[in-house]
Amino acid sequence: MKKILPLLILFVLAGAGCSAAPKANKADGGILKTVDAGKIWSQSSLVPTAKGIGTLATANIITMEMDPQDKNVLYVGTREDGFLYSDDAGVSWRQPRDKALSTGFIPSIKMDPKNVCTVYVAKGPRLYKTIDCMRTFQNDAYIESREKVSVVKVAVDWFNPQTVWIGLSNGDIQKSLDGGKTWSNVLHVKDVITDILINQSDSRMVLVSTSLKGMMKTGDGGATWEAAELKGMAGATTVYDLIQSKNSQTVIAATKYGLIRSTSFGAVWEPIKLVTAPGQVNIQAVGMDVSNPDVLYYATTATFYKSQDGGATWQTGKLPSNRLPRAILVDPSLNTVLYIGVATEAK
Repeated sequence: MKKILPLLILFVLAGAGCSAAPKANKADGGILKTVDAGKIWSQSSLVPTAKGIGTLATANIITMEMDPQDKNVLYVGTREDGFLYSDDAGVSWRQPRDKALSTGFIPSIKMDPKNVCTVYVAKGPRLYKTIDCMRTFQNDAYIESREKVSVVKVAVDWFNPQTVWIGLSNGDIQKSLDGGKTWSNVLHVKDVITDILINQSDSRMVLVSTSLKGMMKTGDGGATWEAAELKGMAGATTVYDLIQSKNSQTVIAATKYGLIRSTSFGAVWEPIKLVTAPGQVNIQAVGMDVSNPDVLYYATTATFYKSQDGGATWQTGKLPSNRLPRAILVDPSLNTVLYIGVATEAK
């Protein structure tokens, strides 16, 4: 398998940005890592640069991804500081040569599941694509011409990586069958798209979540869609994050209601009982052992939760940040290794 080559770093990370959570320490941002399921946390923040050593400790993390072929290769998108990657399991972080991706808001990153050197990055109205391990990026894999509409989510088909899905801030779902050369609209929900999940047993099945209108599911590659059943769970139509087990038999959603679970790939959902009452805390990210979906993790400001029985019982611990957890990654080969990306709450 190809490895990411070292790149010249041209950018030293700036501060935490304009948003600040109450009592937040300026250096309590970035990535938190544990190797013992949350007993001890360390801050993953080293950024070697051409000018010296920078830091990720003040950055607001919006999204994180782990390469499906190499668990040591990680990608993060930030609110103000662009796109970074690590090829040493978070020991250090780098930014690509492309200056357009060194600053600003990066809401979504996805990689080709069969080629580690092909990565898609969403920024503003454009979808960027690299096919040479981030030496260069093309900035026109998708260009949105409508004013105030941006690319907010991207997903790549594991069965055929030439099939790429993107979600837009106006509620459009676009699909490409040729790696981003041409696109067609397959869904419009008139609400911001928050996630796109491709079933890992049948890639024709896709689940799309939104910020206010719940979820939509297709079983035929986007030709037809049905709405998810979310009755009796007030706030569950606001969806922040979707994760799935290795075989997609279990899907977990982090919503305004709390955590909910589906065993029908999003057609029907049930609540997961938490330590707190529904809607009491802000949960925007959830983690799972993909081989054992009974092992679940979530986090709120300063508190980390873990369950080994599918949410029947929970253990709690301290999370060393006053920022809101926005993304959780669980090592698929060792479920005690986790990464949590945190950010101040946007104004």
